[in-house]
Amino acid sequence: MLLRVAIAEFRETSTVTRFAPFAAALVLAAWSASTSRAVDLESFEFNEGNFIELDFVANTANPGNGWSVDIDDMVPAETFNGDFFITKDNENFADNFLQIDNVTSGSRFLVATMSGWAFRNADPGEPEEIRFAFINEDTGTDGSTVTAQMQISRDNTSGNIELRGDAIGNGSTDIATELLLPTDQSADFTMVLELNKTSNTYEVFYKDGSNPSQSLGSGQVSSGRDGNSVRFVVNNNFGSDGDEFFAIDRFAVADSNPLTDLLTLEVDRTTGVMKLINTSGGSLAGLQSYTLTSASGALDAAGWKTITDNYDNAAGPGDGSVDADDDWAVSTSTTGVLSEAVVGGNGGNLANNQQVVLSQAGGSWIKNPTEDLAIALTFTGGVTRTANVNFVGNGGERFEVGDLNFDGSLSAADWTLFVAGGDMDLSALSPAQAYQLGDLNNDGVNDLADFGAFKTAYEAANGAAAFAALFAVPEPTAWVLGVLAIASLAVVRSVTPARARRQFAPATIRTVNSPLPQKTDMTRSRLHRAGLWLGLAAALTLLTPVAAQAAIFEDFQFNDPNGTQLIDTTNSGTNGDDWDVDADLSNSSVLNGVFRVQNDNDLFATNFLDIPNITSGQAWIVAEIAGWNFATGTANTADFNPGELEQIRFDFLDNDGGEQGGSTVTAEAVIGRNSSGGLEVTGTALGGGTPISASPLSLSQSDPYTFVLKLDKDANSYEILANNNNQGFASLGVGSISSTRDGNSVRFVVNNNFGGVGEFFDLDRLYVTTDDPTGVVASALTLEVNTTLNTVSIRNDSSATFEIDGYTITSATGDLNFAGWNSFSDQALDAIDGPDGDSTIGNGIGETWDETGGSSDSVLSERFLLGSSTFGPGRVESLGAAFASGGVQELSFEYRAADTGAVLTGDVTFVTSAIDADFDGSGVVDGADFLAWQQNAGLAAGATKAQGDADGNGTVDALDLSAWQSTYGAGSAAVAAGVVPEPTTWSLAAIVVVAAAIARRRRESPGEVRGEFC
Repeated sequence: MLLRVAIAEFRETSTVTRFAPFAAALVLAAWSASTSRAVDLESFEFNEGNFIELDFVANTANPGNGWSVDIDDMVPAETFNGDFFITKDNENFADNFLQIDNVTSGSRFLVATMSGWAFRNADPGEPEEIRFAFINEDTGTDGSTVTAQMQISRDNTSGNIELRGDAIGNGSTDIATELLLPTDQSADFTMVLELNKTSNTYEVFYKDGSNPSQSLGSGQVSSGRDGNSVRFVVNNNFGSDGDEFFAIDRFAVADSNPLTDLLTLEVDRTTGVMKLINTSGGSLAGLQSYTLTSASGALDAAGWKTITDNYDNAAGPGDGSVDADDDWAVSTSTTGVLSEAVVGGNGGNLANNQQVVLSQAGGSWIKNPTEDLAIALTFTGGVTRTANVNFVGNGGERFEVGDLNFDGSLSAADWTLFVAGGDMDLSALSPAQAYQLGDLNNDGVNDLADFGAFKTAYEAANGAAAFAALFAVPEPTAWVLGVLAIASLAVVRSVTPARARRQFAPATIRTVNSPLPQKTDMTRSRLHRAGLWLGLAAALTLLTPVAAQAAIFEDFQFNDPNGTQLIDTTNSGTNGDDWDVDADLSNSSVLNGVFRVQNDNDLFATNFLDIPNITSGQAWIVAEIAGWNFATGTANTADFNPGELEQIRFDFLDNDGGEQGGSTVTAEAVIGRNSSGGLEVTGTALGGGTPISASPLSLSQSDPYTFVLKLDKDANSYEILANNNNQGFASLGVGSISSTRDGNSVRFVVNNNFGGVGEFFDLDRLYVTTDDPTGVVASALTLEVNTTLNTVSIRNDSSATFEIDGYTITSATGDLNFAGWNSFSDQALDAIDGPDGDSTIGNGIGETWDETGGSSDSVLSERFLLGSSTFGPGRVESLGAAFASGGVQELSFEYRAADTGAVLTGDVTFVTSAIDADFDGSGVVDGADFLAWQQNAGLAAGATKAQGDADGNGTVDALDLSAWQSTYGAGSAAVAAGVVPEPTTWSLAAIVVVAAAIARRRRESPGEVRGEFC
C-alpha cells in the first residue's frame, strides 16, 4: 500500500506533462541508437520519466516503432522510476502488440527483465498473468494466433506463481517444466524466449539475480506459424491489494541470447552423438552428478558413454579428464533417464570450453522429430544448473514426421519402413522407439490415423497434385476404353505363374522383429484372378448410377492426433473449411478421439465456421457427445461460480463468413449451468424469436448423448432434440425465429471455466447436415463374414460412394485367419502406375495396396499410399477365407476415407450360406466356375450345380452370379444352411453384359478356338 501511495503523491506533486517526457524520450532514443547493444533489434528501457503509458515509451533500438496498446484495459500501467510499473485494476485481457521483422527462419529472442514483483490476493477464477509471445499475425496491432510464448502467472488451482512456456497450433508442444517462483521478488529476474523457425522449436531461459542462467526447457512450434509480431499481455487484476505490482525494467527483441553463462548440451541429429560443453565462460568445480531426461524415451543406454570408467579416476579405468581422483557410478539407465554421480569425494571439474562426449560411436539419442532432451547438473553446495540443449545437423531442421530412415527426405524407402511397422505390438517400446516403427502421433500404435499422417506428409513432400492424378476417377469414355482393354486381355490364356504378384512386393515389407504366420499357396495372389475381377468390376461400374452428394457438408469427427487444437481438426465434410478459433479457448484439444473441453478461464470463447447459406429448407447442427462431468462443489469458484456459469452453445448465425465477431443469433441451443448449480438445456432465438424453456440434465453423463439444433427456414422455426444413450430422439421444444435471419454460419461457444475438479465436456463428433439425422443411420461400408464358408468381404450396401485407402479388421480373440486372407495386395486391386520411372502398373512401391507388417490372426490391415479404391453402390470385394472356423463373432472394422482423411467405423454382419459356387468341384471358387455360370446363364429349369446353379433352385441367374462373386477365392461349401442374398442392381445388370457375351460365343464357328478367363 505504501508503494502505491508514494506513486500517487509523486503524481500529484509532479509538474511533468504527458508530452514533455515523450519529447525527451525521442532525444534519448537518438542517443541510445548509437550506443545500444548490437543484439537488440527492438528495445524498451523505460527511462523516459514517470507516468508514461506504454504507447509513448521510446524504442531505443528501433526509434519510432512503438507498441499498439490496449489503453482502456491497461489502466493504470505506466513508467515509474525506470520501470514499466503494472498495477492494473481490472479483470480484462489487455493485449498490446509490437511489429517486428518477420521470423520465418533462424532464431530470435524475446528478453524481459523484471526488477521485482509482488502478488497478493488470489482469485482462482481470474489468475494474474504476464505473457510475452511471438504471434503469427503480421499487423502489429492485433492478433491471437500464438506461435510460442513465455509467461509468469498464478496457477489457477494452487495459487502458486510460476514461469511457463507454451505454444499453440498443430504439432506444437508445451514445455513440461514449470518453475515455482516466489510471491515477492526483489532481485532482477530475466526471462528469454527463443523462437527457432529453422527447426520449428522454442526454448525458455531465465536468470534469477546473480544465480547461474538456466534453461526451463524446449518444445515444438507449429510449422505453419511464424514470428511476425510480438504480443504482450497483462491479464486480470494486479490491483486487488495496495502493494500488488509487477515491474518490468527492460524489454527487448534480440538476435542472440543475452544470457551468456549457460552450459550447452550439443546433440547431433545425424549421428545421435551428445556432447556436454562448458560454455559458461569459466571453469566449474565440484560436479557431483548429472541427469539426462527425455519424456519421449529417446535415450539409448547402449550408446551412452559415461563418466564412470571413462572420464573418472585417473588411476583407471577412466582417464581422469572430468574427475581425476574420484570414482563415479551409474544411478539410472532407462530410455527416459540416464544419470550418474560421484561416489564420495569432491566431485569433478569442467574447464572453460571443455567438451565431454556422452555417447559411443552409435550415439545415445534415439532419432525422432521430438527433440525433448534436458540435462541438469548438480555441484557442491546443492547448486543445480540446467543446460541449453542445442541440436545440430540435418540442415538445422528437426526430422520431418514420417522420415523413418532419417535421411532428411520423405520417400518410398520411408513407406517401406512405415507399412512394415503397421499394427505391430509397440507396447514395450518408448514413444521414440515406437515412432521408428511408424507411431507418428504417439498413441502407442501404428494404425490408420498414423497412415493418414504419413500420407499427408508424403504428399506434401512429393507433390499432392501429381499423386492425385494417379488415381483420379476417369471420365466415362476412359472407363469404356479401359474395360475394352481389360476384356481383350481377359480372353487370352494367361501363362503368368500363380504367385507372380509376390515378386513385385518389396521384400522388406514383411521384415519385422518377430516371425509372422504365412499364407498357404492357395491364398497367394493370382494375377489372372485380379484381371478377371477387375474387368468384371469395371464393366459393372459403368452400369451403376452416380451417387448424390452427401448431405453432411461440415463434419468434425476428432480422430486427429492427441493435442490437436480446434483450429487444426479435420473437417471430413468440407476439407479445408476450418474453425476461426478464439484464443480464449484454452486447455481444450483432441484426446483419444474426442474434443475435450476443459477451458480454464472465465472468458467467452467464440469459434466460428462458415457454411453454405441456409435461406430455405432445413439444416441441423448435430453434436455427438461422449460424456461430460460438471463439478458438484460450490466452495471453489473453479467448480461452480454463480456469476460465471459454464455453458456450451451451438448457434446458427445470420452473419456470413464464419469470422470472429459474429453475434447475430438466428437460433441457439445451450447446455449450461443454472444459478443453483444444476445443468439444463435451453434455446434462444434473437431478433424477435421465441425461447425454448429449460430441460434438466444430470451433472455427469457417461453414456452417449446426441444433441441436435434444427433450423427450419421454411417454417421460420427452430427445434432442440436429444437422444440419450441411443434410446431414440425426443424433442425438447420448438420456437420461432426471425423471418429476416438465416443460417449463414455456425458458432460454437465455450463460456466460462471448465477447469474445476474432474470437469470435462467431450465432443465425439460435430457436424452440420441438411438430412434429418434424427431418423437416419449414417451410411457405412459393411464387413460381411460368412460363417459357413469362413469368408470375409467388404461391401457397399448403401447408396453412397466411398473412396478408401486403408482398412483394419481386428479380433480381440484372435479369430481371424491370416493364412486364408486374400488381401487387396494379393489381388493387385485397383493398382496404378506411380512415379517410378516406368509405365508398368503395380510394380513400384506404393502402387498397390500393402499389407501391414503386424497383420496376424488378430488384425488384418492394408494401406494404399499412392492410390485408393472407390466403392460405389453394390461393389463387393472378397478377402477370401479370412475368418477362423468356429471363431467368436466379435470383430471391429475401420476404414479411412481417402478424400477426407477421416477414419470411419464400418458395420459388421455375420451370415450363413446355403450356396456353393464351386461348380466344377475343384475345391476352390475361381474363374473356371465363372465360365460354368457364364455358359449357362439364363437356364430357367433343370439346371445342375455343374451348370452354374449355386443355390439349388434349378435356374442359373443373378443369384448364382452373386454367390460366385461373394465366395470368390474361397473353398467349396461343405455345409448348406442359411440365407441367400437378394439380387443387387449390379448383378442384374451383369446379366445384360454376360448375355451379350454368350450370344457372341454362340455365333463363333466350330473351328474357332475360344478364349477363356484364367
